[in-house]
Amino acid sequence: MRKPPRLHSGDVIGVVSPAAAVNEEKLRRGSYTLEQLGFGVRLGEHVLDRHRYLAGTDQDRAAELTGMFHDPYIRAIFCSRAGYGSGRLLPLLDLSALPRPPKIFLGFSDVTLLLNVFVQQAGMVCFHGPVVAGEFADGLTPRSQAHLLGLLTTGFGEPSLNFPISLRAGTSTGMLIGGCLSVLVATLGTPFALDTRDAILFIEDIGEKPYRIDRMLTQLKQAGKLEHLVGVIFGEMKSCRGETDDPTLLLSVIDEVFADYAYPVGFGLPAGHEGENLTLPLGTQVRLDTHLCTLSFLEPAVE
Repeated sequence: MRKPPRLHSGDVIGVVSPAAAVNEEKLRRGSYTLEQLGFGVRLGEHVLDRHRYLAGTDQDRAAELTGMFHDPYIRAIFCSRAGYGSGRLLPLLDLSALPRPPKIFLGFSDVTLLLNVFVQQAGMVCFHGPVVAGEFADGLTPRSQAHLLGLLTTGFGEPSLNFPISLRAGTSTGMLIGGCLSVLVATLGTPFALDTRDAILFIEDIGEKPYRIDRMLTQLKQAGKLEHLVGVIFGEMKSCRGETDDPTLLLSVIDEVFADYAYPVGFGLPAGHEGENLTLPLGTQVRLDTHLCTLSFLEPAVE
């Protein structure tokens, strides 16, 4: 895996909108936060475009993203928000032409599509974490900020993250991939579907009822995507627990889906929608220990 160079104070961060249209005021607040952290900010020319519910046309969004990767003054690329639309860009991107070394690329939710394609088809480490017109605009928690800056400037944030629930006991090591469940399922049957062999899969989502989580996990299972994993770690999934907000139903669904597999399964990592959204370096080696309930980072995420 190719790792991006580390970020330094004063470096310029390019902000792109690969998916849904963006609120200008929230983008302004998020950009100001980045400047207060000591970075320059360059907004993409089309970052505030609107085409139906998207942030401009597919061609403009794809060209802007590509341009940010090739701009020598841009040291990192942060997404303004997600929502919907990243998948429409995938056929328009020339992954073989992305620069070497790569650049830091940060986003989550619908951006899951870009993150995993960059990891698995372009061979570059990417970062599942906050977006500019989201968490940066609304206020990162001190923990989220420290962990993110550590990963991007030194290669390491917190050495391991804890989660509260072990559903299948064990310890495994593998490459971290994944993100938003509904987005991952949408790649099945396309050239951009996940290769899950020997990987540790991170799964999170928002606003999906337990039966929908069941349906999507079952689809992954029937597509063979759960067969050759070495571990699975779920996010907190706070709004996916049903009307009673009792996690028991959701946990029983997950437990049943993974009953046929011997690898460890954990639940409640503080990453993704709702909560801390601690940044995860996709494409790096991690250790999942569901005896200790930890996800440990085994290598620096940047060079």
